[in-house]
Amino acid sequence: MSEVLSTPEPGRLADQPLAMLVSAVFDSLVDALHTALPAAGFPDIRPAHSINLFRVIDAGGTRPTELARRAGVTPQAMAEIVRYLEDRGYAQRVPDPGDGRGRIVRLTPRGREASAVAGRVFAGLEAKWEKTLGGRQMAQLRKMLGELASLGT
Repeated sequence: MSEVLSTPEPGRLADQPLAMLVSAVFDSLVDALHTALPAAGFPDIRPAHSINLFRVIDAGGTRPTELARRAGVTPQAMAEIVRYLEDRGYAQRVPDPGDGRGRIVRLTPRGREASAVAGRVFAGLEAKWEKTLGGRQMAQLRKMLGELASLGT
């Protein structure tokens, strides 16, 4: 029988499996987005939109199938995310300048504003973490996480 993992008491996080710790850090990013985006005038953007589109889209636009691959979601799920953001003026589908048969998704000016807010949230959290850990440990953390991320799944 497997052990049931539960939310530990404050101060006991370090005793948890690494996956739980990474999840807790990710949750802090999502919580910060839940607070900052509505406060900045973007109440209709959910963290899932920021995580699944804003972080994977290229500045000049990206094909929907590539967005889905990068975000790790199905093309159907990405189509729903794009449609939601398009309906609210954050994204648009336009002909691919490199291949007129295809389409790309681009952020609108409003989408770029929301993406910038998310970027500031992430930068603020990193600054807080660096203040807690110190510059050397933060650099080590960044290096180690980069190495783990490069392994893929």
